[in-house]
Amino acid sequence: MRIAGIVCEFNPFHNGHGYLLQKVREDGYSHIAVCMSGSFTQRGMPAIYDKYSRTAAALKNGADIVLELPVSFACAGAERFAFGGVSVLDGLGCVERLYFGSESGDTERLIGTAEALDSDEFRACIKKEVSSGKTFAAARQTAIDSIAGKEAASVLSMPNDTLAVEYIKAIRKIGSDMQPFAVLRKGAAHNSAISDGSIASAMYIRELIGNGDDSYRDFIPESALAEYEASAAQPCRDGRVKALAAAMLYRLRSMSISEIAQLPEISEGLENRIYSAVRVCGDIDSIIGKVKTKRYTYARIRRILNYALLHITSEEYKKPPAYIRVLGFNDRGKEILSIAGKTAKLPIAVRSTDIKDEASVEMFRQECYADDIFALTCRDVLPCGRTMTEKPVII
Repeated sequence: MRIAGIVCEFNPFHNGHGYLLQKVREDGYSHIAVCMSGSFTQRGMPAIYDKYSRTAAALKNGADIVLELPVSFACAGAERFAFGGVSVLDGLGCVERLYFGSESGDTERLIGTAEALDSDEFRACIKKEVSSGKTFAAARQTAIDSIAGKEAASVLSMPNDTLAVEYIKAIRKIGSDMQPFAVLRKGAAHNSAISDGSIASAMYIRELIGNGDDSYRDFIPESALAEYEASAAQPCRDGRVKALAAAMLYRLRSMSISEIAQLPEISEGLENRIYSAVRVCGDIDSIIGKVKTKRYTYARIRRILNYALLHITSEEYKKPPAYIRVLGFNDRGKEILSIAGKTAKLPIAVRSTDIKDEASVEMFRQECYADDIFALTCRDVLPCGRTMTEKPVII
């Protein structure tokens, strides 16, 4: 029995994800644990389908157990997203290898870049580059180039490789025994607006779904489609997410400058720019456009606004995962749980009643709140997100 792990969003699960899981099996791993985003994703937006139908889709297409990535990590930047996912999988105490998609497929080069990023030389170099007015991404690229060479720096220009480096950094940071392993990405590039045979990026698939174009079905396994179409919490195509934007705008306008200052990723008086913008702008994109600068990117501002909506403070942001929430499993997943019962470093919650210690209760309360907000984006608005289900999906 060999157990591998994957950190993912499966937003939605598509043929490219199926290929990754297949490669894990081909490498001889009998059991696969995945740590998946719940109701909200890294884009600062609700997931295209609810977390339970996405869990069932994953279990029917190669995953054996699906664990929830806590929302404060799921909608964060790459570094924190990776740290949360690695921490949850490492918390099982029985995952041998962490797999991830990669543009380079070169595990050793990715490890080298991660080591360079963790060096004192890099920290001194990037401080100098940022002070010259460069964005963090550009400063990081220049710093790594200067201390480790162009080959090491090249991986930071690719989104999957950049995330892979963060996974490796997280493994090093927590002292995990998991071994990183890169799988060469197949088919369409990340966020590509075109397809490559039967594989398309999740972004392209979401666009097709949003536009009512049924060709998205060509890129998703049939068993996954069946789960999505059966879901009562399936998001609308008619712009219902506008309800979420209105809720976000209300939340922002009800916050004081000091409350905004307590949000994660706020620095250097950014709270004043946001406070002023929300009072003169009538939509979220306008707010972001008014606040963003060369240094404060669209993605960062979008994340901050999402933290506001979900009531995530910088204090909560500092906390590591407090428990392991099981969203679903099959028979092999049950075997993973049996082993983890002896090896786990974090408490495991199969049902909500398993969540008892103070830190876990607080983190679970945040998940419930995110589910409640997610429910506003559903076709048939549910009375409360947490009532979708309190039991794991069992396949």
